[in-house]
Parts: sequence; C-alpha cells; structure tokens
Amino acid sequence: MRKTTIILCILLNITLFHTSLAYAKTYRVAGDKQFPPYEYVDSNGIYKGFNVDILKSISLVTGLEFEFFPMKWEDAYNSIHNGQADIIQGMKESEERRSKFLFSDSLLMNSQSIFVLDGNKDIYNLSDLSGKTIALLKEDIIYQEISHIENIKINQYDSLEEALQSLLDGKVDALIGNTLTINYLCKEKNAIKLVKIVGDALNEQKYSIAVGKGNEVLLKKLNEGIYEIQKNGMYDSLYRKWFGTPIKNTRAQLETLLKFAFGACAVLLAVILSIHSFNNKLKKVIEEKTMEHKVLINELRRYDKMQFMDKIISSVAHEIRNPLTSIKIYTSQMKNKIDNKEFLLAASEDIPEEIDRIDGLIKEFMEYTSPKKPVIENLNLYEELINSIKLVKLQIKNVKLNVEVSKLYYIKFDISQFKQIVLNILLNSEHAVRQVELPVIEISAIEKDDDIVLYFKDNGYGMNKDDIQYIFEPFYTKKISGSGVGMFVVKQIVGENGGSVFAESDGDGKGMCIILKAKKGDLNEEQTFNN
Repeated sequence: MRKTTIILCILLNITLFHTSLAYAKTYRVAGDKQFPPYEYVDSNGIYKGFNVDILKSISLVTGLEFEFFPMKWEDAYNSIHNGQADIIQGMKESEERRSKFLFSDSLLMNSQSIFVLDGNKDIYNLSDLSGKTIALLKEDIIYQEISHIENIKINQYDSLEEALQSLLDGKVDALIGNTLTINYLCKEKNAIKLVKIVGDALNEQKYSIAVGKGNEVLLKKLNEGIYEIQKNGMYDSLYRKWFGTPIKNTRAQLETLLKFAFGACAVLLAVILSIHSFNNKLKKVIEEKTMEHKVLINELRRYDKMQFMDKIISSVAHEIRNPLTSIKIYTSQMKNKIDNKEFLLAASEDIPEEIDRIDGLIKEFMEYTSPKKPVIENLNLYEELINSIKLVKLQIKNVKLNVEVSKLYYIKFDISQFKQIVLNILLNSEHAVRQVELPVIEISAIEKDDDIVLYFKDNGYGMNKDDIQYIFEPFYTKKISGSGVGMFVVKQIVGENGGSVFAESDGDGKGMCIILKAKKGDLNEEQTFNN
C-alpha cells in the first residue's frame, strides 16, 4: 500500500507540473523560412538554424516558452505590426527599423566581405576591383556603391551559393556577400581553405532580436537570456555549430597578431606586479564558472528526465497491472475456498511472488526518479540493462530487442545515471525504427583493456556523415517533436563517469550504432563461483 501511494503521489505531481506549464504564456516567433544558416526549413520540414537554437537556449535559462512560425521574410518583417507574432528572431538594425521595433542586445555583427581565392595576390580592398569581374547577389544593396568603380564587371546571381560556385570555378575574380552566410556555404562545400577574405568589412550592422514598441518587459527577459547563454558558453557552442571555422581574413590576422602581442605584454606586466591578487581572483572566477556550468548541466538533465516521465510511468503501470490481476483473482476466490488447502497453498506461494514483482518495479522507478548525489558503484551490466529496459518495456513492445551481454561484466557507474542514458538511447532507437517493417534493436558488449564497450545498434533510418558529427551537440535533432537535449546529456553523464560515447552510421537508411565505453568494474566473487 505504501509503494502504491508513492506512485499515485508521483503521478499527481507530474500532472500538476504539466498543468502549470499549460498556463504559461507562449510567445509567437516569426522568422525567415529560407535564410541559412540563420533560419530555414530543411528538406525534412524541420525549422532550424542559429536563430532558432539561440531562442531555444534562452527558453532553457529563462523559462520563456516560444512557438516558431517560419514564413517569407517580407511577411515576417510585418508580422508584429499585423498581430501575427510577438518576436522576430533575427533582424539587422537600422535607423528606420529602430522607429518601428525595440531591439535586443546584439547577437552578432552582420556584414558583407570581399571573398577571393586563397592564391589571389591582386585584390586587397575595394579599390583593387577596378578592371575585375565580381559576383553579386541580385538586388544586393552594395551594387550601387561598387558600380561606379572604373571598368568593373558585375555578374549577378539568384543565390549566394551560385555566386560562390562561380568564384570556386574561376569564372569571377571576387565575390561580395554576407560574411557568415558565405562562411556557412564554404563549410558545406568543404571550401574553407580555398577562399579568403580581403579588405575591411562592408555595411557592418548589428543583428538582433526584435519585439514591438512598448514591449519592454519581454525585451528585458530576452536580454537576460542572451547574457546568460553568453556567460555559460552555450552561445559560443552554437556559433561554432552553425558558422564553423571562420574563413581566413588576411587583414584580421595581422590586427589579431598585434592585439595579441600588446595584450600579452600587458597581461605579463600585470602578473608580475600583482601575482598574488590575480591568483585569488582567478580562483574565485573559476569556482563561479564551474558552479554555473554544473547548474546548467543539472537543469538539462532534469529537463531530459521529465521528457520521458510519462512514458516510464505508463510502462510501469502496465507492468504492475499483471501481478495485481493475479492477486485480485486469488483474493476474490478466497472467501469461497477458505477450506481448500491446495488453493491456500498456491495462494501463499504466488501472492508473495507477485508482491515482490511490484516491489521490484517500484524500486527501479524510485532509483531513476529520486534526486541524489551521484555515486559511482560496481554494477552488473546485464542486470542493470534488464532493470532499465523494464521502465520502457511498453514503449518498445513492437521492437525485437536482442540483449547479448555476458552476466560476468561489471562496470563502474552511478546506477541512476546509467538508467538515464540507457532510456535515452533506447527511446531514440525506437523512434528511428518506427518506419521499418521488422524493427530490431541489438545490445551487445565486449571487454577491451580496462573498459567494457557497449553497443546499441538499430536498423532504422541512420544518419549521413554531415549530420552525425552534431548528434551530441545541444538542441540538435532531426525529429519534428524532439528537443535535441537527450544525447547531449548522455555525453555529459558518460564523461563524468569516466567513460566516452560516440556514434556510427553507414548513411541514411542504413541504421545507427551508439558505442559507449565504461570503466570495467570488479568481478563479484560470489558471481564467479555461481557461474
């Protein structure tokens, strides 16, 4: 009865939690549906990009809820005025626009640059474009400025991708376009080392989030979120994810070198004069940053657990129903068979077994949900895999699950965290094989040096080489309803337990394999004797 009461309380708390979320205001976010890598709808119909991930990060640290509406840019620009949106997630600032909108703190500086092939020795700035052939996007704002350059020839293209290709093919001498967009396209074409930037940035403007006039309260919350993700490092991670390694900028390299030399001298002097004070301050900063990082990671883990809670509870409830039915049958007949010794003997043997089954399921559930300080233990790998699978047995009932793991393998891992990563990987695999005629998930393990290597392999849709490199990045997902947090949390947990994790796939439609390395535990002496 006590265990059942605990389950009912947990169900009530989760219901109240979801109910409270339903009353939270959801802000409507408008954005361009075709402006990679800032914001765009991909071939699978998923809305993604740098701007989308920035707002998801802000949601995580502030609690603000957003709903995204991709549309043509001209519609997005007018969406706040037309009452269709509360936020425009990315826009260049200008005097005219500042009269219509309130702008957040800058996300980045949006500019245009002159791009040439890496071996070009003739073009260093705008004045060197005289007598050259230049690639431009049609209706580009810079057309009027450069059209006055003597003997310049301008080729206009429908897209920056076409313009870049003409530069790579040697059909033009230079390309002028959006700096970060060209950088992204070069990364996609593996052409980062083939192209360089020359001269100063052109038409440099702040790129920010826009809200309607008079909405200072929302703007303040957005700015708080921007400050927080810049401080905790998530902004830098997303910037690298979407814009990659910057294209070589010859002028910037020289300026950076000079700034570095000056800064190094200043830092060296400061260290010599105040080494003791500096060390104390540095220690304090490191402690603060470490605590902030731990708080953020813990919040991600809590969010990740809550995603799966409804699935786990439904699976546990389904598993509890079977032994309860058996107990109910015995108790309902007991009144009429009180003198039947064979019946009473069977009941006395079966009912305690069914109660033990219920107790075991509740124990596994409590180990997963109870907050506690992580403790690395010596775990039997096979037993903990089976215990974890029980929590999602209902969700994977249509999947053929093969577990080929020796009962002699032990690993060093926190038991609750191990359950969390197994549930994450299994539910991701289950989603991947839904469209497969005969869905299969295989779990196997081998011993390698001081590690146990665990393989989770499915025959689902898989991933290509361009996508799989981002599988452990925050907010990366190919699922329409996915959050992109689960595999990021898996990597963090495995690392803290002294292991490592990576993914392999032969390509789209060829399945997926998650490979987890954990520290080998000590073989239990009693287990060795029994086997």
